[in-house]
Amino acid sequence: MGKQITLLFFMLLGICATAQTINVKGIVKDAVSGEVLPGVSILIKGTVKGTETDFDGVYTLSNLEKGATLVFRYLGYKQQEVIAINGTLNVSLEYSAEALDEIIVVGYGSQKRKDVTGSVSIVGAETLEALKPIDATTALQGTTAGVAVNLSSGAPGAKANILIRGVSSNTNNQPLTIVDGYEGDLNSINPNDIESITVLKDAQAAIYGIKGANGVILVTTKIGKKNKAPTVKYDTYSAIQQTTRKLDYLNATEYALVLNEAYGASGQTLPFTNVSQLGVGSDFQEELFNDAFLMNHNISVSGGGENSRYFISASRTQQDGIIAKETSNFIRNNIKLNLGVDISDKLNFSLIANYFTTASEGFSGSVLFNGLNYAPTFGLEEDDENNFLGIELINPLNQLKNTYNENNGSGLEGNFKLVYKPIEGLAITSRLGYKIYNEKGRTFTPIQNYGISKVYNIPQSSVYQFKATSTRVVFETFANYSKTFAEDHNTTFTLGTSVQNDLFDGIYASGINVPNNSYDFAQLNLTDPQNEQRSLNSGFADKRLTSFFGRIQYDYQGKYLFSGLLRRDGSSAFIKEFRFDQFWALTTGWKISEENFLKDNETISFLKLRAS
Repeated sequence: MGKQITLLFFMLLGICATAQTINVKGIVKDAVSGEVLPGVSILIKGTVKGTETDFDGVYTLSNLEKGATLVFRYLGYKQQEVIAINGTLNVSLEYSAEALDEIIVVGYGSQKRKDVTGSVSIVGAETLEALKPIDATTALQGTTAGVAVNLSSGAPGAKANILIRGVSSNTNNQPLTIVDGYEGDLNSINPNDIESITVLKDAQAAIYGIKGANGVILVTTKIGKKNKAPTVKYDTYSAIQQTTRKLDYLNATEYALVLNEAYGASGQTLPFTNVSQLGVGSDFQEELFNDAFLMNHNISVSGGGENSRYFISASRTQQDGIIAKETSNFIRNNIKLNLGVDISDKLNFSLIANYFTTASEGFSGSVLFNGLNYAPTFGLEEDDENNFLGIELINPLNQLKNTYNENNGSGLEGNFKLVYKPIEGLAITSRLGYKIYNEKGRTFTPIQNYGISKVYNIPQSSVYQFKATSTRVVFETFANYSKTFAEDHNTTFTLGTSVQNDLFDGIYASGINVPNNSYDFAQLNLTDPQNEQRSLNSGFADKRLTSFFGRIQYDYQGKYLFSGLLRRDGSSAFIKEFRFDQFWALTTGWKISEENFLKDNETISFLKLRAS
């Protein structure tokens, strides 16, 4: 029975691998007016691939699997899913008043989506469910205009580089990430725990001062609902990952003929005199790439009582590399707690905690370089001992056998929050955010000899180990007061302060001459204590940031919008004369569709002009 199931599994894989692909093109329009919609996000469900409609509402997707589901999303319209069967797929989106009335987080407060005067993008739970990303960062890829996401490397679990509206600095261009009010990272949280992601791309980010210079990503995670029985949810998925493209290389016979012709044309002795006996030779590209297994398990419990809400989850993600999965892999475990309690009618307490562990193995990027350039005339385990290929190329498979690199991390992050509402319209919030992250790694480099004078030769074995601890504590207190004057003048005032302390402590050491040239003995205390190349270094940092901020949001009759904000930051990273600075922003908006001349217009359902 087991053999039959295994056979069926591989047959299904074979069917999937040969699935028919099509090129899809279409136009996206408003279902009522028939007007084209530019900037509509189109996502291939279950992937991070997608596109956007151009100024004429036209989109194109190439090499799309026939029968794939496309998800269409646009601000103010209902999300729509359509199955791609043929090459032409035109879609009409329906207006959604509920989408515009949705409350979104904008930093130290919230607003109705239709009242936001800055540039904001939203990634909702539906999109995250469709994508099923390994890293929450990839959920921003292709779904948010003006945001570019690029992986730092192709290794499993590699961090992503996020650019919001291009490069803004010649040093660090990463945006600030706020998870439920505390500073966190997208790659340390379980994507299944996320309710929504809001991206602040322009002047709205100024409320975070110097930290928000590269934009701000606000993450809201899930929590249970009051007076709801416990709901248990378990989901799992698995996948096979493959390289999207392989290069078409010469086999051993073809390679030998080309080199013989080149050598002969220059009057040199032919390097291969036995061409007919070479056959196809070795395919190092094929040997390096493999099918990589991906698995995710997630379980959660949520619910609430009359005065409480809770959400508890646990997950495990495991990803192998598409190159050398034995030495390239990533594992992440998460345990999440989100608890809210109404102490009284005016006082609420909440606790958020996310514990996570990571483990990864990797290799040098030169492995792929060697794999794509090593001659097919060599055997799979044969070294270029006579430098036929020069001193900078070696057998990639032998290089992998000498690769030992592991990294482990664990962290705890979250916050404690109290919200007090003494009078109608006033909410005073105090919260203490924290993040503690411990990381350690070990790299073993054995004695290696790939041929005469090869640059990869290592005459002495060595081991490198490090251990580091990062701690961040942020205490914030701020108040939001909303009041309507004379029926038409709606205002919201925000005033607050923030204090942050970042600590870092690390130690780095290396040792020479590992006993038996073996990874089993690759520990610093076993290396040669007298060797002068032995090293020991340490690092320590203590940075502090003090801030004061305020904001006013005003609208007249819900049509004319204005927002002004100011933040003053003081950082210990600078000398006294340049320690403090101010950051301010102004944003305005005009909801033209609320004017009498457009209010009952059947063609234009919502139109807003904004500037910042």
